[in-house]
Amino acid sequence: MDFQLTDEQQQLVELAERLGRDVFAPKAARWDRNHEYPHENVEVLRQAGLLGMTIPRRFGGAERPLIDAVLAIETIARYCGVTARIVVETNMGALGCVMAYGTEAQQRETARRILAEGDKPAIGMTEPGAGTDLTALRTTATERDGHYVIHGTKHWITGGGISRTNLVFARIVDAGGADQGIGGILVDLGTPGFTIGRVEDAMGLRGIPEAELIFDGCRVPAANLVVRDPKDGFKKLMNGYNAQRVGASSVALGLAQGAHDLAVDYLCRREAFGRRLKDFQGLEWLMAESEIALEAMRLLIYRAACNARPLANNVMLPQMKDASIAKAFSGHTAFEVVSESLQMFGAAGYSRDLPLERMLRDVRMFQIGGGTSQAQLNMIARGLFAGR
Repeated sequence: MDFQLTDEQQQLVELAERLGRDVFAPKAARWDRNHEYPHENVEVLRQAGLLGMTIPRRFGGAERPLIDAVLAIETIARYCGVTARIVVETNMGALGCVMAYGTEAQQRETARRILAEGDKPAIGMTEPGAGTDLTALRTTATERDGHYVIHGTKHWITGGGISRTNLVFARIVDAGGADQGIGGILVDLGTPGFTIGRVEDAMGLRGIPEAELIFDGCRVPAANLVVRDPKDGFKKLMNGYNAQRVGASSVALGLAQGAHDLAVDYLCRREAFGRRLKDFQGLEWLMAESEIALEAMRLLIYRAACNARPLANNVMLPQMKDASIAKAFSGHTAFEVVSESLQMFGAAGYSRDLPLERMLRDVRMFQIGGGTSQAQLNMIARGLFAGR
């Protein structure tokens, strides 16, 4: 087992580090303050080849492994969590579902939009009455005259109103009225019958909208259907989401590492009672414990990425257990690390003049979004006691 990065991976980390430090960090507060999507950062990412890294070469991508995307996400998140989330959603999530289960035409067009336009595909999962219990979703896609007619409402959809490509989870109903189970269907922004409703006033990561998607008789071609399988369509879609959870965990790790780095630097500069803060044993121990937590998060996330099973088109889907362990641990632990880092600055850390309070708000999301920590524990426990 080799824990060393290859030369190519090291170059990738150095590129992400340089862009994060010099380009993304100076404007990170702006996206938060103005609730503004960082379009200019998207173009920088696209030009640097950090969008669609996992896309196969035959579709124009770099065909990098999942661990490479994780490395870039973690590094960028140290400086801007919003920008790191864009890297997540242009390398896994909806993209992975389309590449694993979609048609050749769907795969080619989704790849083109990411690589040429910087499109960030969105996943339309959550509904007002179906969050953790996603099988209770009520959105329907009914087959009719070579089309699917969609009715329903989604909310808290990351990138709603920004993403041109939307992979919508719906209950598929065939032409005879039979329920075909939960499937996924592609709906373009601007399609008649598809509108954007409420945009949430979120606590953190405010540079990417969390929006309501409303479907009222929205008609899309039958060719837009990605997954339709009465037996295991829902399972396929959720397997595709395992990579998204690993990506989210990588953002949490990066935010925690960035906060920790700021605290270490501050403790080396700040003096009290004639000594530098780093020389107080109580603070040393707190920072050492945070360092251990960061390394534990990193190992769990890297393991989940490296153990991912390969499917077609360079799609690498982590095992549910690995993804859930990484997310449950990193969501909770990253928040604690950022909170302890903020504490090192005293009152200054509580001020918006420093990025710590923003980082704390940003990292809190990862105990909720993409499946709550409690939902991850449930899945881990079900696997632990299966067949017993």
